[in-house]
Amino acid sequence: MARLRVALSRDSSSVDHRNRWILRAIGAGARRVVTVIGLLLLIPAGWELIKFATGASNTTMPHVSDIVAHLRTTTSHGNTFAGFLFENAYVTFKASAVGLAIGAVTGLTTGVLIVRSRLVGKGLLPLVVASQTVPIVAIAPALVLWLGTSWTTKVVIAGYLTYFPLTIATARGIQAVSNDSLALMRTYSATRREVLLKIQLPAAMPMIFVGLETAAAFSVIGTIVGEMPVGSPKGLGLVILTTWQYYNFQPEALYGAALAACALGGLMVGFVRVLGRVTLKDRRMGAVL
Repeated sequence: MARLRVALSRDSSSVDHRNRWILRAIGAGARRVVTVIGLLLLIPAGWELIKFATGASNTTMPHVSDIVAHLRTTTSHGNTFAGFLFENAYVTFKASAVGLAIGAVTGLTTGVLIVRSRLVGKGLLPLVVASQTVPIVAIAPALVLWLGTSWTTKVVIAGYLTYFPLTIATARGIQAVSNDSLALMRTYSATRREVLLKIQLPAAMPMIFVGLETAAAFSVIGTIVGEMPVGSPKGLGLVILTTWQYYNFQPEALYGAALAACALGGLMVGFVRVLGRVTLKDRRMGAVL
């Protein structure tokens, strides 16, 4: 009977802890939604204020209402400009997601290798850092010459930009594991693989998700840059390039395409952040259990 009471008490405590976590998550999510909505309202207000204060022309800074109205106009394809942007954003999203996945896997692997091998770390880390000093606009045309004007080129460029944040985040996260945790694993005669899988990677996950959020935004940028010189039939990069050519006639179209790119980047970062919240819950940097 006493054992039953203890078991029921433990179950009740576990349920209470889970309910408190859910309520805190809902409250935090609601505060973030209110903050985002407030910022979304401040941005157009600030835009109009700057336009009024500087006396900028409608060509340089069209009214927010004109940009929104242009989204409802009909294109030559028979759909609205907003629908046209959505179709192209979906094409960019697919390439960005694949590039992010490839960059995440390669970056995670490289980060682990840098930490586990001092020789690899000293030899590889400077090369990884040096690779990021080359402007992406200089690499994109070279990749077009090597890989051709294909979907693969966009994915490679997106993966290239996402590789560095994940590599550094993984390496720094693993290095931040406390010596006490490592010493405890050594007392249990744990192998290096067990230490990595049970201590180092779980403790590094908060830092890895921070790098993944940055990489998610970079993947969209890389895909858009890759869509410009490759002759892609669709994609936000193509839309931005096309609307820029007709900027003097329809400046609202270019700003609409830029808004679509911002929205896509925000959605990808938001998805990674939600995934991190669900995966990590209340854990912080260095926490394992």
